[in-house]
Amino acid sequence: MELLVILIIALGTFFTRIINLLKIPIFTDEAIYIRWAQIGLADPAHRYISLTDGKQPLLIWLMYPMLKIFSDPLFAGRFVSVLSGIFTVIGMYFLTRELFGKKEAILASLIYIFSPFTLLYDRLALYDSLLAGFGVWSLYLSVLLVRKNRLDVALLLGITTGLGVLTKSSALFFLFLLPFSLFLFDFKAEDRVKKLFILMGLSLISFVIAQIMYNSLRLSPWFYIIRQKNYSFVLTFSEFLKKPFELFMPNLHGLVPILFTYLTIPILLVIIYGLVRGILTRDKKILYLFFWFVIPYLALAAIGKVIFPRFILFMVIPLFVIASKSILDITSKFGKNNKLMLITVLFILTYPIYQSVLLIYNPVDAEIPISDKNQLFNDWPSGYGAKEVINFINEKAMKEKVVLGTEGTFGLNPAVYEIYLKSNKNIDIRSYWPVGEVPKDLLESSKGYPTYLVFKETQNIPGNWPLKLIAKYRRGKGDTFLLFYQVESRDKNSLK
Repeated sequence: MELLVILIIALGTFFTRIINLLKIPIFTDEAIYIRWAQIGLADPAHRYISLTDGKQPLLIWLMYPMLKIFSDPLFAGRFVSVLSGIFTVIGMYFLTRELFGKKEAILASLIYIFSPFTLLYDRLALYDSLLAGFGVWSLYLSVLLVRKNRLDVALLLGITTGLGVLTKSSALFFLFLLPFSLFLFDFKAEDRVKKLFILMGLSLISFVIAQIMYNSLRLSPWFYIIRQKNYSFVLTFSEFLKKPFELFMPNLHGLVPILFTYLTIPILLVIIYGLVRGILTRDKKILYLFFWFVIPYLALAAIGKVIFPRFILFMVIPLFVIASKSILDITSKFGKNNKLMLITVLFILTYPIYQSVLLIYNPVDAEIPISDKNQLFNDWPSGYGAKEVINFINEKAMKEKVVLGTEGTFGLNPAVYEIYLKSNKNIDIRSYWPVGEVPKDLLESSKGYPTYLVFKETQNIPGNWPLKLIAKYRRGKGDTFLLFYQVESRDKNSLK
């Protein structure tokens, strides 16, 4: 029976993620990662290509088989996150069941499925859904380790955490938080000293395995770039010491609204209720879950130079477990009145479900943080118009050679066009940054071939440039456009 419940939860997660999977246009980071996957798949010598930008390679590696299975590269890349969402929700079920029970586990899974935060990122080809999966399984295995003191659990924990650090550096928090599992240790047991030493030894094994897996990246000469990239997002230790907590309040001011928006107020209220109740009753399980959220959350506030909402995705997963326990604690006061219990649960989940439905069918209208709304829909990182340009160029290239210039040498431009057009020998893709004039080689090529230029950021094109507007595509509900021009052939002497 339990296997059937898990299967239904997995299918529910799958269908809510797979429907209209391509509704959101490709986002600049997705384009980069998918292009890396194509390059690595084509040439084994570039399997560590993501390290050239300081990114760990596991997500890219997982895209390889999907690119073989699915014809659309964007669908293939996002499908990895769909599977990651299933991986995460199953981990959440087992974690919640281990701590509280089956009813709480089912409800926690439902909260995960209908959370707009998890639903959105389980539908994007980004690192964060996969990281959240390894996070929840690391948390579950940490609970098992402190309760069971078994070698097999320690080995699985080490491997899971190791896969996490092969995904993203934020997974190092899984190691830092391991000592907090002592909250669940039975210090009243007669053989507590022996068990404590065994736990310490098993934890050390997990730590060593994770470190070995992470240090396998040293096989690449680009390993050192990971640290350099990390320090473009967080303060170094010396920087923090010079001005400790300078960033804390401004960052916290930005992070708190993210919780209200993505967790939604109904879920956040029951989390607060559960946390307060847990503190008053000294519920160590609630406190342990909360530490898995609050420690990395406050650390990010203290040292984060650049913060995006997705950075906290893995942190909020334990809060869903607290929410499920809180809701059932509240509804338990109704006795055996199942109808009233159901109404209460539906009331709490109605708004998250509404926002999730919007994300599936009309994502531009969903209530998400402004930074994500700009990146995914309303500003230049969004891929509105790219599909239309690709279709146009593909049609032109069926008859003759075509040259496509892009404003931008890294990111959405030119990656999205390389993803879909690079294999066509009739298409020559050239990238430029900055574009202060029409590049001379495009002017030259326009004399022999149809030549085009795509602008991602520049919005005001001088009228005397030798360009003919083909189309402009508005991004979401913003005020920026993707501009698509044909380069007009003119005599050199007439150009100034």
